[in-house]
Amino acid sequence: MKTFPRGLLAASCLMFASTSVLAAAPTGINPRVLGTRAIVACDAVEKSCGVASISFPAGISGLVPYGRPDVAVASMFYPSVDDAEAVLARTDAGDTAQAAVDYVFTVDPYADYRQLAAVKLNSDGTITVGQQTGAESASQRCAVKGATFVVQANNQTTATICEAMATGFQKAKGSLPQRLLASLKAGARVGGDNNGERSGVIRVWSSENEAVFYTKVLADAVVHSSKHALRELDVEMNRYQAGVAAPYASDLIPLDKETAKVVKRVLHKLGYYRGRMDATWNDAAEQALYDFNWNNSFFLKPTVVVDGQRKIDGPLVNSMRDADLDALAPASH
Repeated sequence: MKTFPRGLLAASCLMFASTSVLAAAPTGINPRVLGTRAIVACDAVEKSCGVASISFPAGISGLVPYGRPDVAVASMFYPSVDDAEAVLARTDAGDTAQAAVDYVFTVDPYADYRQLAAVKLNSDGTITVGQQTGAESASQRCAVKGATFVVQANNQTTATICEAMATGFQKAKGSLPQRLLASLKAGARVGGDNNGERSGVIRVWSSENEAVFYTKVLADAVVHSSKHALRELDVEMNRYQAGVAAPYASDLIPLDKETAKVVKRVLHKLGYYRGRMDATWNDAAEQALYDFNWNNSFFLKPTVVVDGQRKIDGPLVNSMRDADLDALAPASH
């Protein structure tokens, strides 16, 4: 793919003299496999920003998402790291997300072949969003902007997919990674990539999660070339959140009878729990959960009582339900 001379867009952030003439599509790229849907969002309470995207070709994890805890970008159709970096530079200079995207489109000679979304979390907690889709982007393209998010897509089986993803995100509960995943699932219920969906990525950056001590990546899940990409993306993200991320109160779920059975079953198979295999929760089960976390997770995730109801971390439960038990540390007695 042709790119800008290094530093061109960064320099353009300081001064712009004339409107660029739009160029023909870059050569050497197979446009047949292009087509992606994505959501970009920030959360002022969590102080995090992220991108969730699913598409056909492998490699979108290195093409579509770009960002950090205060800004996230999805670069699509003919993706461009130069465009993504220019958006970051413009927002650092004080532009809103929309102004940054608009400006990049004026200086990018391949703007007609881009689809670009950005969401910026400002230091005062306000959020701005921006989006543009080039005129030569694939058919069945769409975009929806909300107060804290942008959904965009191209080369889809239906142009209604953006509205479905936006609604799914707004109705979802939990941490930002969980809501981004819910948006992808909501879109899948109405359509998808015309080529099929085989690869996906969810990446979220945070500046305040306890995990920032060692990483600003709050969630990271990647799937390449799988017929069940969305399902595997779900599994991988919950494994990451359960194993690496600190827990969020918004991800707590009731420890009901079925959930207790799931957790106790895994703890029993790994040798942590030796008690009764029923739907109750007792001190032995709690100790087993503690021991499991001690051997497998960066952060301990015990059950907690909220307003008289016992709850447990949802990503932890999901990861245990889908666990490859051979990949987890068994109990050592």
